[in-house]
Amino acid sequence: MNPLAVLGFCAAVPALVCYVAQGGLPPYLLHILALACTYAIPAIGLNIMLGYGGLVCLGHAAFVGLGAYTLGILAVDHGWGFWATLPLAALVAGAAGALLGAVTLRLRTHFFMIATLAFGLVTHAVLNNWEELTRGPVGLPGIPRPDGFAFFGLDFAFRRLPDFAAFAVGATAVAFALSALLIRSDFGRMLVAIRQDETLAAAKGVNVTAGKVLAFAIGAAIAGAGGAVKVSFLRVAAPASFEYLEGINLVLIVIIGGAGRLSGPLLGALLFVALPEYLRVAAEWRLVFFGVALVLLMRFAPEGLAGIAARLFRRRPAVA
Repeated sequence: MNPLAVLGFCAAVPALVCYVAQGGLPPYLLHILALACTYAIPAIGLNIMLGYGGLVCLGHAAFVGLGAYTLGILAVDHGWGFWATLPLAALVAGAAGALLGAVTLRLRTHFFMIATLAFGLVTHAVLNNWEELTRGPVGLPGIPRPDGFAFFGLDFAFRRLPDFAAFAVGATAVAFALSALLIRSDFGRMLVAIRQDETLAAAKGVNVTAGKVLAFAIGAAIAGAGGAVKVSFLRVAAPASFEYLEGINLVLIVIIGGAGRLSGPLLGALLFVALPEYLRVAAEWRLVFFGVALVLLMRFAPEGLAGIAARLFRRRPAVA
């Protein structure tokens, strides 16, 4: 990885976190930023599966829901704190991802996609009907925000919107950094090789099945952590937030942002959350405008927003 890019990332993220925490943005923009981050984190996990591994998972929202309900049940019913529960939320979702991958990854093309969609539907049905554990359609209200701490001389209480938005930005930056380290590693290069030609990769000695299962487990674990952040922001875990349409939305975020590009999920989440809100002035027409914008983007920029940005950067004239 470019050392200058790493240095810039390490300098920019704390500065952005501090700026957001100090209330540098209006409350409405802080809300949009925090909500976009709750979509960006699971999308980063899906990008590892879809963008780099070529695994189209239509039930990714199920992993988000498993992480969310792990946090919700332990926090509401057993009094656990956010920081103690967050690793468990990622672990539960990651274990489910590894199990699903081990069972379904021998399937091909649309059979595999149908299997992941079925997993999402079954998970949503369990969350919606196991009332003794999940409270059913009502959900789990009263999920606490993270416990506060001090950072660079600033006190973060997380009950304030600026503090939580800053936390969401920091959590997204951590997920992005982990994804970047993974993709730049030997495992990341193995994933790309599997996506490009699975047969050739196997002939070169790559354990294709183990690589896919590990990609599923890592992507699901990141999604589970994102689910924990999401319900901590919303203060409630409800099955409606993790239905199959949310899984389709995450696939759209990755594709719109740029599948197989590190910045793709970040750009896709910002557009997916911010554009419908910006078009809210158009009332019932806003979803129509949003759909047209997506179709045009896919028609004229199939590489996504990150691909457009990279193309513009390459075309930047050199300074004499």
